[in-house]
Amino acid sequence: MHVVIAFTLLAAASQPHISAAGRDVKKTVIADGIYQFTALRDAYVRELNSVAIVTADDVLVFDTDTRPSTARIVLAEIRKITPKPVRYIVNSHWHPDHWSGNQVYAEAFPGLDIIATERVRDTMMNVAPAWPARFAGALANARKTLEQEIANGKLDDGTPLTPELRKDEEDDVRDFASFVDEQSTLRRTYPTLTYADHLTIQHGGREFRFLDVTGDAEGTTVLYLPKEKVLMTGDAVSYPIPYITPPPTRHAKSLRMLAQLDVDVIIPGHGPAFHDKNFINLEASLLESVAAGVHKALLAGMTTLDQVQKAVTVDELRDQFAHGDPDLENRYRERVKSIVKMAIRAERDGQDYQ
Repeated sequence: MHVVIAFTLLAAASQPHISAAGRDVKKTVIADGIYQFTALRDAYVRELNSVAIVTADDVLVFDTDTRPSTARIVLAEIRKITPKPVRYIVNSHWHPDHWSGNQVYAEAFPGLDIIATERVRDTMMNVAPAWPARFAGALANARKTLEQEIANGKLDDGTPLTPELRKDEEDDVRDFASFVDEQSTLRRTYPTLTYADHLTIQHGGREFRFLDVTGDAEGTTVLYLPKEKVLMTGDAVSYPIPYITPPPTRHAKSLRMLAQLDVDVIIPGHGPAFHDKNFINLEASLLESVAAGVHKALLAGMTTLDQVQKAVTVDELRDQFAHGDPDLENRYRERVKSIVKMAIRAERDGQDYQ
């Protein structure tokens, strides 16, 4: 028997779609002066969140999107809300979908501060120079795959390439090409105000508490507004299928800590806001279940990655993430396999099975 955990999506006060540059951005009013902007699709990720918090004096923006063009859409909406300048940007972590719009805000508001952990700033500076070539290589592979699909008349998995599917595939490659173009020409703009462990700023009538946690990257910043009881998590929480990178037990520990905060609204890195803690606890349960299953499998003498992945499936939680959607079910199974591999590394001092 397993317990089904229900979670409740935040009912938005306002959700107009703002379309520009081939993308849709959804605005949700979270609370007085707090706005969630969700980029529904940008050819890199889905349902990516940026949050604007208006203070008595100015604006703080949490995460700045994958594309500068999307950041410009969000900034235009912020300017409709208030004439106040953006004073702070927060980058939750180093993955490119969370800080590639920094340039847009820095150019519009010279002198603003960009907040991140020390670890994240260092990682940004180490990895960002490699991205243009990496993304260009991925685009070349996508184009080659599309050419092969057209020549063979079917997708990689054998599905017949109908005119509708071909159009979808061509649209995906074209959209990804525009993403690569933006990534190759933007000016990387790095954090100017870094911290470790925690940072509290009293500003413009609001209290901002920044916490350094493990999410799908080490050194992730989450932002907690204690008075408003609003929590922004970056990819420490992501919906519908969680993103995971570091050892799962550390990520789970951070989630359990965040679940102890007094919050009414949780805005994840991806997906709609929640007004309960059930999804945070569900994500933590997934990570803990995989870690426990891997530990048991290794003690039982399993000697290959395939053996452990077949033994540790956490199928009892699948429906609570996938809700019967076949695509989400596949994504869940693949994500569990990835978490199993990470858990093995943690158990074996960083080593994979060969």
